[in-house]
Amino acid sequence: MKTIFDRIVYLLAGAALALIGFALVDFVLHPLAPDYTFHSTLYRAVVMLVLVPLNLLAGFLIIRRVPGNIVGPLLIVWSGTVAFWSVREGIGLVPFALFYYYDLAYGWLALFVMVLHFPNGKVYPPGAAPWMYCLFGILVVFTNLIFLSTAIFTESAQLANPFTFPALEKQADLILGLGLVFMVVLMVLVLVTPVLRYRRGSHQERQQIKWLALFAGFIVPYVVLGLIVYPLLTGGEAMNPGKSLAAIFMYVITGLVPPVAIGVAVLRYRLWDIDILIRRTLLYSMLTIILTLVYFGSVVVMQALLTALIGHQSQAAIVLSTLGIVVLFTPLRRRIQSFIDRRFYRQKYNADKVLAAFSSVLREEMDLDHLTSSILKVVEETMPPEHVSLWLREVDHQPGRRRSEQNPSQISS
Repeated sequence: MKTIFDRIVYLLAGAALALIGFALVDFVLHPLAPDYTFHSTLYRAVVMLVLVPLNLLAGFLIIRRVPGNIVGPLLIVWSGTVAFWSVREGIGLVPFALFYYYDLAYGWLALFVMVLHFPNGKVYPPGAAPWMYCLFGILVVFTNLIFLSTAIFTESAQLANPFTFPALEKQADLILGLGLVFMVVLMVLVLVTPVLRYRRGSHQERQQIKWLALFAGFIVPYVVLGLIVYPLLTGGEAMNPGKSLAAIFMYVITGLVPPVAIGVAVLRYRLWDIDILIRRTLLYSMLTIILTLVYFGSVVVMQALLTALIGHQSQAAIVLSTLGIVVLFTPLRRRIQSFIDRRFYRQKYNADKVLAAFSSVLREEMDLDHLTSSILKVVEETMPPEHVSLWLREVDHQPGRRRSEQNPSQISS
């Protein structure tokens, strides 16, 4: 079954390259035309000239450097969906429908399946592979049925689907509901499998999975804030990114992060840098979510209070909420950083506390023996070596006379 799956992925990668080639030719012929989603010439150029080549580069590098790893071909399959974002207005009904079909049936599915095969190209746990491949097949069937039962492409100014089956159109809601059930199962696997792999994987696999967590650190706040919280507070449609500058930015990030995070992790380049990135991503993701919730919550509460007091809404609520966010930023950032270090980076957190305490001792301590003992204790607690020795060089100020002696302070562990 794995061999069949690999062959299908390579066939889809070929289809993605064909679609990308068509999109590139269309971009060359119509470089100033806006895209369908945001009606932006600049966004279309960024997608076609930056995001698509970057995804293709990462995919081909993985194929070249790590032969047999299906993550590379899956990244190329995902590139077809990124190319769909650059489709211009007026491209034609049939070409748009083909891009839409590919995006719905294979592009996003490839991204999720890639997570399940990350980082070594094999499903984990191995015994679950046949069941997962069956799930992938069921999802492909349902995404095809969803496409064939869709009469209108709402994402594209209400274009009609030329491939609709009238008989399936009547069952569109049922097909969509069943498809979402299987998609929820896939999403649970996407969240759980990397955690299980991380707990039982090697040190290198853990470092690679941290890059995957970096990708999630960008996507999760986007989904929570941009697609759920903001629409609910503003009366918009949930899971609809809209057409604002923020939505454009998040689309660019969504297309940029997978090739960077996954490509770097699989190619195993400078993995030791990931801890810094993960800590920063966790910190500012949590900080952004909390401050956003506090801001919108305070605006709603203050507007309600001002309406009750003065009979109408006022801009004072927005001004006061903004000032409150400015005041909360620094202390909240410090508390979140402390929580992250204690929960996920305990050893580093303890080391930082020891070093901070030693700095205070170093400024005030005058007794050499006590200072020597403090140095040895700091080394032992921050680096946990098997053996610690401290040698002090004693200099005789008389000309021609120098001698070194070992300080008796010594700690072994």
